[in-house]
Amino acid sequence: MDTDSILLSMTMLQEVIDGKTYDAVAAIYGVTRTAVERRIKAAALRLSREVGIEGINEEGIAFVQRLRACKPGIAAAIDQYNPHIYQEKRVGRILTDEDIHRAVQKTRVRSPCPNRDVALLYVLLTTGARPLEIARLEVHDYLHADGSVREESIMRTDVAVNRKTRPLFFVSEKSRESIDSYLAERLQRNFFTKKHTDFRGLDPHSRLFLTETGMPFDIVQYGGQGQFRFLCRGILDMYRKIFRRIGLPGVSALSIRRTVATRMFERGAAEDQIGEILGISEKKSVRELLPKQRQPLQAVVRGLV
Repeated sequence: MDTDSILLSMTMLQEVIDGKTYDAVAAIYGVTRTAVERRIKAAALRLSREVGIEGINEEGIAFVQRLRACKPGIAAAIDQYNPHIYQEKRVGRILTDEDIHRAVQKTRVRSPCPNRDVALLYVLLTTGARPLEIARLEVHDYLHADGSVREESIMRTDVAVNRKTRPLFFVSEKSRESIDSYLAERLQRNFFTKKHTDFRGLDPHSRLFLTETGMPFDIVQYGGQGQFRFLCRGILDMYRKIFRRIGLPGVSALSIRRTVATRMFERGAAEDQIGEILGISEKKSVRELLPKQRQPLQAVVRGLV
């Protein structure tokens, strides 16, 4: 599909989630209702796979009510989507060690808030957490009262997108060093500090990551009554800026979750373990994150003994 056709589909999707019916959109563009329905579902699927949509999975895109209920998440994904980049890497780029090293170096040089942004990048790469979950993390999720790092922490229910606890590990030395550097800067800038020396002098219930001005990232609830859907546009915009500065085509929060899943799989993790870390209960959904390339059968059996 060419770029103009993709952008037209995104426009149709935006109009449908804004409230127009399939028939109304069809009349505007002189196509059939079926063509509109097919286009917006394809556009939503593309956004889900290549950018990621907070609050909806691939099964949910089949229902227009679900799409409209997730309007803020879809609108944010449309804003982030760049067809010229994503056509180069359709399934999202799996980062190599060299890619990660380059990404960190460029972030240090190009970011106006390098300590925080390097830490944000490392947390994404080492936990596979969703941006919304990272925005919700608090200082006590990372630190013990004595100031030591909670290497084995917990993704709390009010942090996890699916509202289910799961393991949260801060065992990467590079990740810890980057977070520690950022927290030291926070203390120096007097962002949510306190007089006592526990938790390194930081308010334990303040957010782990803050905006450049020292404020929590704003999180808003959307959807109907009883629908616990939330969106943090600030953290999504922050990651989008980080990825743009890195200059690696096809990199997104979703592709980094794929990177985490792939690297865990290559290190011998079972599918259920990968799902536990990423907060995914269905093995089918975990498999969709893993590389699809099949090795030639001869290469598979060669060297079995």
